[in-house]
Formats: sequence, C-alpha cells, structure tokens
Amino acid sequence: MKALLLSLVVLAASPAHAESPSLTAEQLNAKVVEVTNAQNKVMMQGSTAADVDALFALYAPDFVYVHEVYGGTYTREQLYKNTLRIQGMGRYDLKAPRYRVVATIPGHNGIAVEREEINKGLPKRHLAVFEFKQDKISKITEYWK
Repeated sequence: MKALLLSLVVLAASPAHAESPSLTAEQLNAKVVEVTNAQNKVMMQGSTAADVDALFALYAPDFVYVHEVYGGTYTREQLYKNTLRIQGMGRYDLKAPRYRVVATIPGHNGIAVEREEINKGLPKRHLAVFEFKQDKISKITEYWK
C-alpha cells in the first residue's frame, strides 16, 4: 500500500504530468513583436526561404492558423507550403512593413493582439489571438475581414 501511494505521488509530481509553465505578460508581448517582425519580413520584397524558415521556427510543430473569413483552418505544413508558393510567385513585394502592434491583452499562455495593417491605403485594425505551448505559438486565430 505504501509503495502504491508513493508511486502515485511520484507520478503526480513528474514533469510529464505537470502543466507547462505560463509565459509572463512581458514574454508574451515580446513573442508577438517577434512574430510580427518575422511576418513583415517574409512579406517584404526580396524576402527569402530562410526568412520563411525563421518565421516558422516560432511556431510549434502542431501549429494551426484559423481565419474563417479567409479559408478556415490551416495546418503548419499547409501554411508553410502556401507561404513558399506565394513567395516563389513574387507576390510578397511590400516595400514597408505590413503590420504594427497597436495593443495587447496578455492572458494565460495566450494573448489578444490588435494590429494595424499599415501598407494598403487607409490603416485597418485587425484582431487576433495567439496561443502558446511553452515558448512556441501553437495557434493563431484571426477575427477580421
């Protein structure tokens, strides 16, 4: 009986069963700035496949992108292939960054982000939620059209 109780205590305390640590508000904000800068770089004229790889290095292996207005849900693999395809077609040709972070509301392993699209005529505000697993983005859900 003692051995059974001891093994249950050890299992409950093991890292495999522990919740991943939450990122601080400062860490979440820094990650949002980092991914926004990486996304902007990919969309710039002259970006390279290495820029795409640097962006996708910020995403978790099981990353998903959700934007119901523009196609629904994309896996990391689908989004990566689409990004390289669009880049190869020369459609990423911006001369200035597309987004700037306006405001954030950090939470537990997630952050609501208001970004301004600054490269297509009049400024337009976009809302997204970034979710994290450890220090990688596991999901981005967009709420704009």
